[in-house]
Amino acid sequence: MDGEEHSPIVPSKRGVAYAKRKVKPESSRKGEPAFFMDEGMRRLSTPWPVASIRAGQIDPLSLPAGVILDAAAGSGVQLIAFSKILKRPAVGIELDEDVAKLCAANMQLNSEGEVQRSLDRVLVGDGRAAESAIASYWASLRDAGTRAHPPIAMLHLDPARPRDAQSHRLEEMNPDIKTVLKAWSSHLQNGPNGPAVLLDLSPRLDAVQRAMVDGILETTFPGASWTWEWLSRGGGRTDRLSVWVGSLSSSSSKRCIRVGRKNIIASIEGEGSGAIESSFNSVMEIPRGAYLTIVDPVLIESNLQNSWHDKAVGVGAGSSWVRIGGRRPMLIHTDELSKEDEVRGFVVATGKIVQHRLSAPELHTIDQVASSVAKKGISNITLRCSLDPEIHPTLQRRITRELKGVEGTKGFMVDLDVQRPTGTQKVYVVCKE
Repeated sequence: MDGEEHSPIVPSKRGVAYAKRKVKPESSRKGEPAFFMDEGMRRLSTPWPVASIRAGQIDPLSLPAGVILDAAAGSGVQLIAFSKILKRPAVGIELDEDVAKLCAANMQLNSEGEVQRSLDRVLVGDGRAAESAIASYWASLRDAGTRAHPPIAMLHLDPARPRDAQSHRLEEMNPDIKTVLKAWSSHLQNGPNGPAVLLDLSPRLDAVQRAMVDGILETTFPGASWTWEWLSRGGGRTDRLSVWVGSLSSSSSKRCIRVGRKNIIASIEGEGSGAIESSFNSVMEIPRGAYLTIVDPVLIESNLQNSWHDKAVGVGAGSSWVRIGGRRPMLIHTDELSKEDEVRGFVVATGKIVQHRLSAPELHTIDQVASSVAKKGISNITLRCSLDPEIHPTLQRRITRELKGVEGTKGFMVDLDVQRPTGTQKVYVVCKE
C-alpha cells in the first residue's frame, strides 16, 4: 500500500474555474458557504452547520503544531470547517480524482480573505498509504518553494458506508479504520493528552461494533483516552456518532449533544448506565396531574438518560421511565422539570397529564376529540402518538382546524401501553404544556 503514489492538487483559482465548468457552487441554506458537489458528494457530505459546530467544540490550545489531515476528505466540508475555525492548514486525501479536484476547488473557494493558505493540499490516492501521502505532500510544498515539513496535528476520518443498510458493520466501511489509524499513528504529533483524532462513524453501530472500535483504539493509541459522542439534530434519531480521541477527548467516556441550526442547544456527559422501564397494569396507574416528558432518543442511545435525569428531576420527586425505546422515550414525574438549559435542551415536549382516552383519534371522531381537549384549556394539540401514517397528517390538520379560535395553551397526545390480563391495551394520554 505504501508503495502507491499520491498526486498533489494545489487549491487554486484555476481549479475553481475548472470546477465551475462541471457543476455550479451552491449553498444548502442562505448564509452558509457555497460548495462544488455532484449528487453523490452532496448525499455523503456533512451539513455545514454540523461541520462548523463540531469544529467549534475543539479547543485550539489542545492541538499540537501542524496541519489538519482528513484521510477520506470527500467534498472537504468538514475539513474546511476545521481549517477555518481552528485557523490551521488543511490536507485532504481522496481516492477519486474527480472528487479530489472539486474538494480542492472548495478549499480555494472558501479561503477568500485568509492570509496564509499556501500549505493546503488535496492528495489523490489511498488514505491508508501514510508514507506515500506525507512524502508527496512535503515534495509538493518543496516544489512550490516552501521548505517546511509540517507534521500532522490532527487526524479526521469519516469512512464511506454502504447506502440504505439498516445496520452498519466496521468491515463495510471504506477505508478501513484500523488500517488508517495504524498507518498514521507514528506521524501524529502529541498534544496535552496524546494524539488528536476524530472518527466519524455510522450512528447505526451497535454496542458490539463500538466495543470493536474501543479495541482498535486501545491497541493503536495505548494509554490514550477517548469520548464517544452521540449528536442529534432534533429529528427523533441519532444523526452522528463520533469518537474524540486523545487531546480531543473530555474527562468523560460518553457525551450526547443536541444541536440547532448554528449552535449546541444542550450537552451532557457521563459514564452511562441503563434505565429501567416501568409498565402499567391499569389506566388508574397513569396519574392525572403528574407530568409527562418526551425526551430526545439520543439520551437513551448514549445511555446518559440517568445523568440527565439527575439534573432534571428534583430530590424527593417521584419519577419513572415509561418508554425507553423508539423515537419518543418518555418519563412520568410528579414535579416540573428543572429549567436548566442542559435539561430543557433534550426535551421534545413536556406537560401535565389532563386526560386519558381509550381509543385513538379517528377521522369520524376528531371533532369530539377537539371538543374534549378544548374543555381542558388546550387550543393547539400535537398528535405525538403512533397512528396510521396514511391518515396521521390528515388527523393533525383536522384537529388544528377544529381548535382554531379556541382560547388556551398548547398540548400534545401520546400513547402508552397498559398490560391487562387479556393483553396489551393502548391508552391515549393528553398533556397540557
